[in-house]
Amino acid sequence: MRVEMISEAAAFRERAGVFLGRDPLRHTVIATVVERAVGGGGERCGAVAFCVGAHRGRRGGWGGMYAGRGVYLGEVPGEAIAGLADAFAAAVPDAGAVEGAPADAHAFAERWSTERGEPVVGEFSSRLFRLGELVVPAVAGFARVATESDVALCAEWIAAFGAEAGGSGMEEEVVRARVGEGWLWLWEDGGETVSLAGLHPRSFGWRRIGPVYTPPAARGHGYASVLTAHLSQRGLADSDGVCLFTDLANPTSNKIYRAIGYEPVRDFVRYEFDRREA
Repeated sequence: MRVEMISEAAAFRERAGVFLGRDPLRHTVIATVVERAVGGGGERCGAVAFCVGAHRGRRGGWGGMYAGRGVYLGEVPGEAIAGLADAFAAAVPDAGAVEGAPADAHAFAERWSTERGEPVVGEFSSRLFRLGELVVPAVAGFARVATESDVALCAEWIAAFGAEAGGSGMEEEVVRARVGEGWLWLWEDGGETVSLAGLHPRSFGWRRIGPVYTPPAARGHGYASVLTAHLSQRGLADSDGVCLFTDLANPTSNKIYRAIGYEPVRDFVRYEFDRREA
């Protein structure tokens, strides 16, 4: 397989846009990072490296990228994964993780661990959902867009979300930028802020919700469900569809999103590497 690494998001979009557009739901994470970087938000995406490849005469942007969270795989022919792993190892040796379809991510992780001597130290499974027929629950309170005065709270809750989901938070300056872009929302009830959710800008026709977080003391009242439903309505107004990810280890989130109309699409797995062994 011939692999080409590309550091410019605009060049990657030009080369792989048709590929991403064939299944924008499947490639929602890569598409979102590409669009954000092309739109001038690259400084908030972290270091990025995109990949396009040709295998057996077929050209495609199978891609992955490294955007502060590791390599994220797009659609990859099984026999091409080893070459893709080697290319990313050379381009971003400190990537630290890989995420993709279960079989693809597993093969990539095995290759990476063997070649770089970095054992897998973490495994996290998620499920991609798409909105079917929306059901809006009746829950007390109202939604409002986050403002500058909410930045510290949003950063705290996003960090808590990351800790619970096995991920990471956002630097406060990144949260401030997201607030300024208008994509972080809060739910209020009785004068108290009780839940947070994000609505990503449209990317290749789709909008994605996330993160979604309710602090433990406010759980059990339906706040996450109703805020997600509210943002789903907004997202549907200017997109082909709305999607979100859930943590498969959290049965509550999988249950509540189904209850408001979300339908499962496919599963993904994330493997993290121990770079101290390299």
